[in-house]
Order: sequence, then structure tokens, then C-alpha cells
Amino acid sequence: MLLSDLITNTEDHNKQTDSLTEYYVTIHNDRPLEMAIEIMDDHKVDQITLLDENDQFVGTLKKADINFYCSGLEENEKLQIFSDESSQCKAIEAKFRDAKATFNMLGIAFCEIVYVGEVQIIRWLNAEAMITFGVNIDDPISKMLTPEIWDDLMQIFHTHGGVEHERIEVNGRVYEVTLMEVELLGQRILKLFLYDVSELVRLSDELRRSLERTIEHIAHYDSLTDLPNRLLLVAKLDHGISHSKRMNGKVAILDLNIDHFKDINESYGYAVGDAIIVQVAGQLASILGREDILARIGGDEFIIVLEDLEDILKSEEAVKKVQALFANSFTVDGVDFKLSASIGLAIYPDDADNSEMLLKNADIALHRAKDEGGNNYCFFSSEMSVQLFERVLLERELRHGIDTSEFLVYYQPQISLATGKLTGAEALVRWKHPVMGIVPPDMFVPLCESTNLIIPIGEQILRDACTQVKLWKEQGLFEGRISVNVSGKQFERPDVVQMIKNIVTQTQLEPRYLELEMTESVLMGNPALFGRKLSELKMLGIEVAIDDFGTGYSSLSYLKQFPIDKLKIDQSFVGGIPHNEQDMAIIKAVIAMSQALGFRTIAEGIENEEQAEFLKNFGCEQGQGYLYSRPLSAEKFEEFLKALV
Repeated sequence: MLLSDLITNTEDHNKQTDSLTEYYVTIHNDRPLEMAIEIMDDHKVDQITLLDENDQFVGTLKKADINFYCSGLEENEKLQIFSDESSQCKAIEAKFRDAKATFNMLGIAFCEIVYVGEVQIIRWLNAEAMITFGVNIDDPISKMLTPEIWDDLMQIFHTHGGVEHERIEVNGRVYEVTLMEVELLGQRILKLFLYDVSELVRLSDELRRSLERTIEHIAHYDSLTDLPNRLLLVAKLDHGISHSKRMNGKVAILDLNIDHFKDINESYGYAVGDAIIVQVAGQLASILGREDILARIGGDEFIIVLEDLEDILKSEEAVKKVQALFANSFTVDGVDFKLSASIGLAIYPDDADNSEMLLKNADIALHRAKDEGGNNYCFFSSEMSVQLFERVLLERELRHGIDTSEFLVYYQPQISLATGKLTGAEALVRWKHPVMGIVPPDMFVPLCESTNLIIPIGEQILRDACTQVKLWKEQGLFEGRISVNVSGKQFERPDVVQMIKNIVTQTQLEPRYLELEMTESVLMGNPALFGRKLSELKMLGIEVAIDDFGTGYSSLSYLKQFPIDKLKIDQSFVGGIPHNEQDMAIIKAVIAMSQALGFRTIAEGIENEEQAEFLKNFGCEQGQGYLYSRPLSAEKFEEFLKALV
């Protein structure tokens, strides 16, 4: 039965208007009656407006008329409504619209299934379903879906009261299923929608595979240079070692690190640094053989793997090629950069029999090459491993010592050479280890410098020294200044001046009683910046002394510009007087230059009266050394001070 059988076409309807769409649902005239009933139920309206194929008004259909008509039908006549051939939707462009939206079912295989006894019979379907599955009205659903698929869907249906978004495969295509139950005219009807999502699944699979490939690449390659990263390097190295083991060959690891690369990043920015890294990677790749492996495992660290070597001399040939490469400049944005590299080498099977230890030993050799000044290469040796182990243990003990306050201040008096009276003292750090006892500075200070542990230790020593001297001054025991060493690592910190100012303020020591010592090599690291910091310290009233003068490579033109108060003559010169002519000449020149520039002078390492007399005669004002006293703990130095009173 079609809708047209129950159409009311009145003269006073005035056709379709916008106002009517607020109260009527509008559909086309050639739709089955059961579709009209369901639409009115869904939209909760009592009548619908019908249009023809040109979307022109045809008439209206009222739910009351349908109910009145159906009330006079027998059960078999009601069933006939659903089995009549004329109820078939004739085209897949079926649509209906209300005042707010238009809905389309294009491309959706759609059918309704009616239960007739125990058999599920298809009673309404669209052309998409007919074409796709080759089914017609009154066909059993098993002709459309296999009994196994249907049973699975029905099990889900009964468990959850419906089926939504379940995916099934039919005839090689993938469909997303919606299965719901409705009741029309007392009949139980299942509505089945099958959305063909095969293309979506295919695209999804392609996207998944593409993502998997991308993730795989990201996991194994460096994002900047597209070279193998550490993970892929280890896999390739394991394979190379296995092959060399069968062939009785050797594998060489070259661990390469660009010297002072951090300075480029800090001075020119990371974009320039990255551009240089890319250039270096390309140049390294150009000098290697096809079978060699090049990987980037860190910011400026590369690994080169040379396989199947018959002689380790081949690895030195590779080193020479790398060094020749770095002899050229690298240019970024018109700026030329001269670089150098340090290289550590480890050989399989001489130095290790697995990739992990081989890489570790190459890294140990690299650090030795850098410790020797950089722009160098070094082969691994077993002694390096022992030294590294001792270094690691010592660093661990140092960190524990910081946490447990094992670092103490020792004091060495500074004496006026003219009067023999106390003019001040130098604060020196000592490590009181619970097992090793007092550890000499030369055993731990270099490691503290390289690990930056000197920063917290230096700050603690400065604070303790200022606190102690303030106490002695209040007791009337101490005259003059306390001199405290400042390391290069400390002075590089942007907040170093504020840190010193805070300590002076907190300990209430007058700034004029504090003198900071630093080496000339520290100041020459960044003369302009460090000169400004020295000027800030001078404005606070703190004095500055240059330690170990004459042993570095300072420029006198810079030296005269620094706000310096005192030069300390290094003990390596003092030890040679009064017998070494060269040492005496250097000392005379330093004293004369200091007097000309307005600096005071102090000599360290004075051990006998002859040295003290020589220095005094040539104008050196102060001295310190074993002649007067060894460095003393705070308790012993207090006894020393009390003996002077």
C-alpha cells in the first residue's frame, strides 16, 4: 500500500508554507505506508505533508485516518501491508525532511526483516541492498547474511538490546552494522543498516601501516641528521661483531665529540648549532666506506663503526680522514666556524667482546682524549677503565661529602714582609673524609671542577670563612682580610655577584675585609664579561687578587683594565730564589710591573728567611708559606691568633 491511497487533498490547504513545516513532517508521495507511520511516531506528529516528484504539494496524511483504516483490517490483511510488492522503496535516494534537517540514506544497504513464524523474511529493502547482496522481497535473511553472522548478531542483539557499530565481513567487503527492533501495526520488525566501510578500513590500514613505518623510523633514526641513533647502532654493531667473529676480523669504534661545541650553541643559538651538526654529519658520511656505519648518539657526539678490519692501523687512517675534514671551516649564514674533534677508539675483540662494553670503552678513551686538551685521539687501555672506576667512586664520595658537610676551611696566615705582622689569611678547602682522613686538594679539586661540584663546595667555603672571620673580628683576634678562591666554574655563573653579595650580607662581614682570588686564566676566558663582574664586586667594596700570576697567558692590555688590587706571585717562582737567576728576574719584573700599575704584591710558598728577605728587598709587600705557618684548621688557627695577642 502506498501513501497515495490515504491522501486527503483539500482545497483550503494553501499548499506548503514555511509555517506548516513547524507542525508537519514532509515526505514524498511514493513512500510505503509503514515508513509514514514510523516517521510520524519518530517526530511525534499527527499528520504529514506529501510532495510529488517535483517537490510540489500533493496532499496530507493523518495518523487518525491510518489508524481508522487499519482498525478495520484482519490480521492477515495487516500483514499484507508489509508483504505487498508495491511497498518496495523504488530508489536509493529516499529522503524526508522537517523544518530543521534533511536526512539521506544514499549508499546504505537497508532492509527490514519481519518474523513470520520462525523464519526471518526480508519485507522491505532498498536498491543498494538488492544490488550488493542479490536479495529480494520474501527472501530469508540467510540469503543476505550467513547463518553464522546472523547468529552472532542476534546474540549481541539479545545481550545488549540492539547492535551498533559492529563490523562484519560479507563477500570480501567490510560493513558496520546497526540492528534495532521496532513494532508497527502489532508486527515485530527488525531494521538492519549495513554501512560499507571497506574503503575506510583500507585507508585506516594504510594509515596504520604508514604510522608504524614512521614510528619505526623515529625509533631508530636521529631526527636532525637522519643517521642511525643509539638503538639502531647497537643492533648494527651486534650484527657486525657476530660477522667479524665468524671471519676472525676486527671491529673498530670511533667515538667522536666536537670540542667546545657548547660555546657555539650559547653564543650563536641552537639553530646555528643544528646547522653545523647537519654539515658535520654529511661530511663524515662522505669520507666513509659503504660498509661503515655512522650514527649520531648525542648532541655533538657521533659513532663510526669500521667492520672486518685486518689491522687496527686502518682505524688510524679513518681518524686521519676525520681530522683532515675538521681542518676545513664549516659555514652557516656567512659565518665560518673552525672546529676540532676528540676521538676515542676501542677495538673488538681486543678491548671488549660485546657492543655495550665496546661503546663504553670508546667513551672512556674519548674522555681521555678531551682531558689531554682535545683535538686529539686516544685508544682505549685497561688502565683507563681502572682510573674511570676510581673517578666514579671518588665522585660518589664527593657528593656524599657535600651532603654530610665533610668540607672544611683551613686558614693560612698572610704576613707583612716589612713588619712581620699578620695582614690577613687565605681560606683553603680541605676534605675530611671519614675513612681517608684529610684529603689533599689536588686529589679532589680537579674532579670537582670537571663535575661542577666546585660550585656548591665553593659557596659553602666562602660562607663558612666569612662567618668565622666575622666571629674572630668581634673577639678582637683577627686583623686584615680573608682571601677566598673563586673557581672559573663559579665565576661563569650569571648570579655569582649576587651570591657573593648575599653571603656578605647574611654573615654581616664588612665587604672591605673580603678578598677574592682567581687565576688569570679564568679572567681571560671572557675578559669583557668578567671585567664587568669584577667592577660590580669593587663597587661593593670587595678586593680582587690574581692568583698564580705569571703561569697563565694573560694579556697585559686586559690586565691593566681589570679592577685588580693585588697580584700573587706563584710559588713555582718563589722556590727558585735566591739561586735561580730566571726566577729572580721574573719576580723582579712582576713586582716592578705591579708597582707601576698600582697593584700590591704577595708571594706564596715562602719557606725560608732568604726567600723572604729577597722578596722584601725588591718591594714585595706580603708573603705566606711554611716559614710562617702551614694551613690550619679553624681551631688551630684561633690558637695561632691568640698567641699573637
